[in-house]
Amino acid sequence: IILAEIDRELIAKVRHAIPVWSHRRTDLYGNLSPCWSSKDNGLPEKEQYQFGQVTLLASQIFYKSSLSMAFVNKMPVLPGHVLVAPIRPALRLSDLSTEEVQDLFLVVQKVQRVVEKHFGASSSTVSIQDGPDAGRSIHHIHVHVLPRKPGDFSHNDNIYVKLQEHDKDESKPKRTNEEMAEEARQLRALFR
Repeated sequence: IILAEIDRELIAKVRHAIPVWSHRRTDLYGNLSPCWSSKDNGLPEKEQYQFGQVTLLASQIFYKSSLSMAFVNKMPVLPGHVLVAPIRPALRLSDLSTEEVQDLFLVVQKVQRVVEKHFGASSSTVSIQDGPDAGRSIHHIHVHVLPRKPGDFSHNDNIYVKLQEHDKDESKPKRTNEEMAEEARQLRALFR
């Protein structure tokens, strides 16, 4: 029988010094950082969120991470056309921190999978209109996720023309808050 003395303080000290995110050498491994939170539950915490010049109701948001939110579109180009935006107001993609960009695109990826499945799509168009000259009309960077099906446009790239024009036509009817809340409720259930 061999007995060994265990120094619990030494073990705690060594465990504390084991390299983790806070010890990560960005010169070797890049400037990545975790973009998740144990507090993430996918649900809005407030009644309203500011999205550029638009106020979003919590009922229109179907997914939220610690840094990003996904919500239904008031004037969708196609069924399932949703938006993903950082929670913090920012005009351009380049205005976001590394953590915000990582989180934004992880949420886009998660949302894309869900809306494709829910709307029976085989593909998606994921698009950013980064600045006014690129067609952005909302003063807050956001990503369009549009589930696509064969033949939804006679010429596939017409989607970009529609995106450019979809929210500029004042005569086009906008969805009601109730319609948007119902779609968000359906999508929210898919993230549980």
